[in-house]
Amino acid sequence: MASGTTAPLRKIDDTAAPAGPAGVTDAATLEFLVDEVGIAYGRFGDIVLKSSYQPLYCVEGYWLQPFGVEALVTGLREGVAVRADEILGLVAGERREALDRLCRTLHVRNHHAMGLPGMQLFFNADPGFTAGDVEHLAWMLAEEGVAPELVTCEITEQAGDDARLQALAAELRAIGVRLAVDDFGAGHSTAGRVRALRPDTVKVDAKWFRSVVARPDALRLLPVLFSRLSDLGCTILVEGIETPRHLLAAVEAGADLLQGYLLARPALAGTIVDEAPLQIRDLVAGGVTRRA
Repeated sequence: MASGTTAPLRKIDDTAAPAGPAGVTDAATLEFLVDEVGIAYGRFGDIVLKSSYQPLYCVEGYWLQPFGVEALVTGLREGVAVRADEILGLVAGERREALDRLCRTLHVRNHHAMGLPGMQLFFNADPGFTAGDVEHLAWMLAEEGVAPELVTCEITEQAGDDARLQALAAELRAIGVRLAVDDFGAGHSTAGRVRALRPDTVKVDAKWFRSVVARPDALRLLPVLFSRLSDLGCTILVEGIETPRHLLAAVEAGADLLQGYLLARPALAGTIVDEAPLQIRDLVAGGVTRRA
C-alpha cells in the first residue's frame, strides 16, 4: 500500500451514533495506514493506533535471552496517550470485533520491523474471538510471511466459558498457532482452566505475582505451583518483573520466561529489539550487562 494511503478495515455502519465519553462516535471510521518508512498504523476516529512490542526473555542459567515480544496497542489523541482499555471500551459488538481485528493486523504487519525474523509474537485474543477471526489470522500470517509457529495467542482470563475456549484452542492449533492462558491467578484463569485447555504457555498475572512475592508464606508455595504447571506440559511466563526482588522470586520458583519493566519496556513498532542477553546477577545488583 502506498505511503499515506488509507483503507477501511471493514465497513460496519454508515449511521453516526452519539459520541462516546472520549468524543469518538460509535461509527467512527476504522482505517489502516502505512507511514513513509513502511510501518503500519491505524486510525479510529481522532485516535491514532500504533503497535508497541515488549520483549520477553527466556531464563538460561545466569542469563536472560530475548526470544519474543508481546504486542500491545498504543493509542494517541493529539499526542496524548490513550489507554488500550479506554479505546476498546468505546465500542461493542461488531465494532469491537473490527477494532480488535485492526489491532491484530497492525501487530502482524509490523512484525518484520523488529529486525529479527525469528522473534516470537504474543498477542491477546478478545473474548469475542470467532472462527472468522481465526480464518482472518491465518490469512494475515500467510500474507505477511509470518510462520504460524512463531505466534502465540493469549486467551484472556475473562474470555468465555471453557467449552467455547476449548473449541477456540482447537481452531487456533489447527492453523499452527500456539496457545497461552493469560492472567493466571486472576479471575477465571485457574489450574482447572489450564487442565482443560492444555496451553503451551501459562502467563502468570503481574498483580497476583507481586502480591505473592510480598507474602513470604505464599512465596514458599510458588515453586510447587510452577512445578505442577510444568507437569501439565506448560511453559511458565511471569509478567510484572519490575524489581530485583521480583526477578529473584520468579527465577528461584522455576519460571521459564519473564516479562517486565526491569528487563525492557514496550517500544513502538520500528524500534529494533536488542537481542543481546541480560545477566541476572547485574540486574539484581541494579545494573545491566548484555552478552555480546
